[in-house]
Amino acid sequence: MELISVATTTYSLVAGIFILILFVIVKKKNNNKLALPPGPPGWPVIGNLHQLGDKPHQSLFHLAQKYGPLMTLKLGMKTVLVVSSPSMANEVLKINDQSFSSRTVNIAVKTFTYQGSSLVWSPIGPIWRLIRKICNTEIFSAKRMDAMQHFRREEVCRTIDTILEDYKEGKSVTICEKAFMISLNLIGKMVCNKQIFEPGSAQAAEFRDMVLGILKSIPLPNISDHFPFLERFDLQGLNRKNKRLARRFDNLFDRIINERLAQRVHVQCNGNGNEEMDFLDVMLDLAKDSQLTLENIKGTLLDIFVAGTDTTSSTIEWAMAELIRKPALMRKVQAELDEVVGVERRMEEADIENLPYFRAVVKEVFRLHPATPLNIPRKANKSCEVSGYLVPENTQVLVNIWAIGRDPTAWKDPLNFNPDRFLECNIDYKGQDFELLPFGAGRRMCIGLPLAHRLLHLVVGSFLQAFNWSIPLDNGGDIDMSEAFGLTLQKAVPLRAIPSPRLAMEFYSKK
Repeated sequence: MELISVATTTYSLVAGIFILILFVIVKKKNNNKLALPPGPPGWPVIGNLHQLGDKPHQSLFHLAQKYGPLMTLKLGMKTVLVVSSPSMANEVLKINDQSFSSRTVNIAVKTFTYQGSSLVWSPIGPIWRLIRKICNTEIFSAKRMDAMQHFRREEVCRTIDTILEDYKEGKSVTICEKAFMISLNLIGKMVCNKQIFEPGSAQAAEFRDMVLGILKSIPLPNISDHFPFLERFDLQGLNRKNKRLARRFDNLFDRIINERLAQRVHVQCNGNGNEEMDFLDVMLDLAKDSQLTLENIKGTLLDIFVAGTDTTSSTIEWAMAELIRKPALMRKVQAELDEVVGVERRMEEADIENLPYFRAVVKEVFRLHPATPLNIPRKANKSCEVSGYLVPENTQVLVNIWAIGRDPTAWKDPLNFNPDRFLECNIDYKGQDFELLPFGAGRRMCIGLPLAHRLLHLVVGSFLQAFNWSIPLDNGGDIDMSEAFGLTLQKAVPLRAIPSPRLAMEFYSKK
């Protein structure tokens, strides 16, 4: 009995010591556990959904003034990290780029992009790398950009001609429509070597409405995204609406692909296979080798046509709006164009590097009016630490580019449109300076930067070289600069302006 008692006492002592050690370890672990970044308190069930409003980029900017540049929200059942300063953007997009390289794919994105199989929305992996390589090589490489330069010049010259006709007929010009048509025709040439729609046609206008429909639908609050168990009920009817729009795009891409396949068969049958391959040909050959699916091709076409047309055209509209409402700045750009380019020949892409003030104007437009105000949402691949805070796995990450451009710690007098600020610094928008991120940064950075850089400068520069611009009298002498939120940042009221030729009429007959 005595032995049993001693053994029992010993076991009890060992168990007690073990429990004490375990308690110390757990307590120490809990003490070292990282906390989530701070954020506003939310309501039961819905969290902070009610605080987003119809312009989330602005609402999040104001919340960040109180809770900091790294902020946590609960949107229904989802945890969201909001980044609102250059230093925090550097932490997320550069230092922890690999941890945040995935995308948050909501129900609308799945509907439009074939379950997220496009370049923009697919996860990092072999297919993503292959599509990105093809896009970089066949569309956005310096060699391809140079080879397509004459198409961009011809399209801009054609648009200048149409604006001149509008002037002669006493019409005002809707800038976004002109810019969208330029972008659409050029994207068609680059992707499949054809003009998709006739300029000014009803089909072209319908396509623009389709593009705007996607850009408004993707960020639209859908209760099923925040409470996934409700997805099958489609309580708001958004998924039914999106599927109808998705079918229209799908039919368009099917037509483009089927026409190309028939053309390839015709070429093979007639023994003429010497034509240079374009982007669509390369994608179809890879699909034939089973490296890509038809959904990968159509999803990437969607990415290129939607992003390539809207982001550039909306930025052109914002640039023209800022300059028209500030005539002194417009005259300063025009004076630089007259000095560098002259008044007899038309502006070329090669002139861009010799126009420092004009480049500063474009940077200032990017700062105040980034094409994607909330960078396309990322997702934490795994739990990680950012600036001493915990970011759990699967957290959605929003980088508020719009807020970063207005950060008073990064910019002096941030709400004032002042291009001179960029003449005094070397900040650029190529993903290395986190104060200016219109194209994002890191491995998920927008690959369309080379085209946007050339086209934006060429179009705005050509518009300013050829015409003086004024506000229609029915606008009350001012331009409405309010924003309409979507995946991209639109002007709520499209810009209408009156052109008048500023050079000798011989200039307009030159091509």
